[in-house]
Amino acid sequence: MDLAVTSSQNTQDQKVSPMMVQWQTCKEQAGSAILLFRMGDFYEAFYEDAALLAKEADLTLTRRQGIPMSGVPHHSSEAYIDKLVSKGYRVAIAEQVESAKETKGLVKREIVRVVTPGTVITSSLLAENTNNFFASIIQVGALYGLAFLDLTTSEFRVIEFEHEQELLNEVCRLNPAEFLTSQKFANKHPLFFEEIRKNNQVLVNTHDDWHFEHQVTYNFLIQHFKVHSLDGFGLKGMVPGVHAAGALLQYLQSELSLPIEHITDIQPYTTSQYLSLDRMTLRHLELIDPLNHGSRKNTLLGVLDHSNTPMGARLLRQWIKQPLLSIPEIHQRQEAVQAFYDTPSLMQRIGAVLEQVRDLERLMMRISSGYATPRDLVALRFSMEPLPEIKTLLLTLASQSALLATEAQRIDFLPEMTRLIANALVDDPPVKITEGKIFRDGYHPELDELREISRDSKSWIARYQTQIRDETGLKSLKVGFNRMFGYYIEVSKGQAEKMPDSFQRRQTLVNAERFITPELKNYEAKVLNAEERISAIENELFQTLRQQIGQFSKQVLTTAQALARIDCLRSLGEAARTNQYIRPLVDDSAHLKIVDGRHPVIEAAHAGEKFIPNDTLLDGSDNRLLLITGPNMAGKSTYIRQVALITIMAQMGSFIPAKEAHVGLIDKVFTRIGASDDLSRGQSTFMVEMVETANILHNATSRSLVILDEIGRGTSTYDGISIAWSVAEHLLITEGKMAKTLFATHYWELTKLEEKIPGAVNYNVAVQENADNIIFLRKIIKGGTDKSYGIHVGRLAGLPPSVITRAKEILVHLEENANQKSVFEPSKPKRQPAKKKPISNAFQLTFFG
Repeated sequence: MDLAVTSSQNTQDQKVSPMMVQWQTCKEQAGSAILLFRMGDFYEAFYEDAALLAKEADLTLTRRQGIPMSGVPHHSSEAYIDKLVSKGYRVAIAEQVESAKETKGLVKREIVRVVTPGTVITSSLLAENTNNFFASIIQVGALYGLAFLDLTTSEFRVIEFEHEQELLNEVCRLNPAEFLTSQKFANKHPLFFEEIRKNNQVLVNTHDDWHFEHQVTYNFLIQHFKVHSLDGFGLKGMVPGVHAAGALLQYLQSELSLPIEHITDIQPYTTSQYLSLDRMTLRHLELIDPLNHGSRKNTLLGVLDHSNTPMGARLLRQWIKQPLLSIPEIHQRQEAVQAFYDTPSLMQRIGAVLEQVRDLERLMMRISSGYATPRDLVALRFSMEPLPEIKTLLLTLASQSALLATEAQRIDFLPEMTRLIANALVDDPPVKITEGKIFRDGYHPELDELREISRDSKSWIARYQTQIRDETGLKSLKVGFNRMFGYYIEVSKGQAEKMPDSFQRRQTLVNAERFITPELKNYEAKVLNAEERISAIENELFQTLRQQIGQFSKQVLTTAQALARIDCLRSLGEAARTNQYIRPLVDDSAHLKIVDGRHPVIEAAHAGEKFIPNDTLLDGSDNRLLLITGPNMAGKSTYIRQVALITIMAQMGSFIPAKEAHVGLIDKVFTRIGASDDLSRGQSTFMVEMVETANILHNATSRSLVILDEIGRGTSTYDGISIAWSVAEHLLITEGKMAKTLFATHYWELTKLEEKIPGAVNYNVAVQENADNIIFLRKIIKGGTDKSYGIHVGRLAGLPPSVITRAKEILVHLEENANQKSVFEPSKPKRQPAKKKPISNAFQLTFFG
């Protein structure tokens, strides 16, 4: 329902006040957003907006002249806005854009910003170690364009894709808080955003198609960046990317009333620069987020993150989700990590100094876009002051790491900027400009005078009174003040004739005369207007200072990016030293050899316990597919996951948990681990499993690493075995698809692959049997197994003894009745199987035949 229309209908029978006419104008502009309308010290909401605000923020809904209304104090409004945005609402803020004292009649009000999940700037919803992206998606012909912007850091990037699945993978990697797309794209791809919403509730905005047209978007971008062509940004020929980027930037400015002047750069990129990790792999391996709402400590990020700056924490997330494909870049990072690893005391010192550096990217954004407070500027100054020490410390490592030497040189101290702030602002200013005392004494002469007047008016009056007594010789003269006449000079009637001609008679009393002087009236004006003038001067000075500091934006952001990379490398060095990691050999070979590899997350979660390591050997010939059999809980899944994690760590430049490792470059990592029903989409566990497996078979290459856990278990046994065999065979013999594969399975029948197809090698998880008990040794050894130990696992899980005994009886019966022929040499099943020994002490289980 259109709120503006509703309000108009509600008031059609009564005279609408000028203020409500003003509100209706703002409401029409706000559209579906909740409008908070500034009235004095409060933000007020009316009609349906008021009902929503009262309900969602737990406020009282009142009425005035029949109009429902609800409000929040201006000084605490951010908490209420955050609450609304966190629940998926858009909030439009209408401010008074004129001074009430300088305006006759109604004060003008305008919408100054619209707050949405993707545009929060100064908010408790903003996590400092995570980017907050607003993404734009469009399709032009067969190509998809994706642009995304973090308003808080000014990161603005664009990419194009040929396939929707690739676009979806990248969107899931970025995890934007909000989307913009055309009405046409939304209608054509209804399942796209459903897939995204499976894990996160995001806000999707649709815009008329013409906003994404080439002429509109291209012209807007060149006008915004003040260039004649976008070729200098590397956007030549990127038509869908330009459409997405231009529409996004224009939407933020025109629809959400947000400042975009601080967005001064746009960068294209391609996923071919990085090891490909699709959305299921990111999820299955718990690289960033834990499954089932677990602790974030139990993720690869949780193990590797020893960052000391918000910029470094955000960048490390990107590094984990985008391992490198460039061997020289990997080696550069390894050298830097080694330099830190070899100098632990220096590494700790640099970390301690980095802790003094605040979030330079977000500080600079707030300064450039006019949102900064006095404390933000002081925080910038304190963050810049440690930089000389950081640079000096880093240069001692220059001979060990060219990358660290390069990053050190990119650090700019900006002493001129730091001095500007230090000379102007006090060390501990208030949060708001209006609270006063943000500038140092001596910074501005008029400000000093006004402060002196404000805090010492009685002393001035006493001094002035003494001065006039001395000049006139009238010792009984006094200076006073009342609200009606202000300051005055009072003498007795007998002394009035002795007053100088420059004194102006102001009031006659019974026994006295009162005079004023130009000097006294000037001082009176200063005293009465001092606080207001102080506020105006400080505000003007601060706006000027903020603009001056904003001119250093590019240098500060360059420095912030260098510090982020240094922080990431130092973090990896700390993780390596803490967890006793080694530097792997990474090259362009076909080998993946790991000696005594360990699972980084499980090992860290059980610190103090000895993790049982395992070897891995995969290559392009004799060891292409490792078939791993063994019981549940024995460690199959842990093992295959650890191989994938070690590979990812190696290619992001990190050291790894192993005794020795040789990692030939991997182009993609795929995982098929576990599954859950997707009932909202009508997909069963088995369908989800098959869809994910199909994705792997279509997209894997001979340089890929494939992790498969229990393929085929979502259907009947024979169907499952057949599918699992066929999948393994495809990965073994299909030209261009012979990926390095770790295949964990319960189907011991698949062990026959080793005999039939070169490249398949059997491994199993060692188990020690003792009477009716088993002990999992957690060791992967060569050879297959023909036992599942399922009943043993049931005993370990706590099934009642009677159930365990009965299960053994049924197992004996089933094994005796089993068809002895291989499922891969099928024969026509007999309709009347021969009679076998009946199951004792029970009815016949017809379910098992």
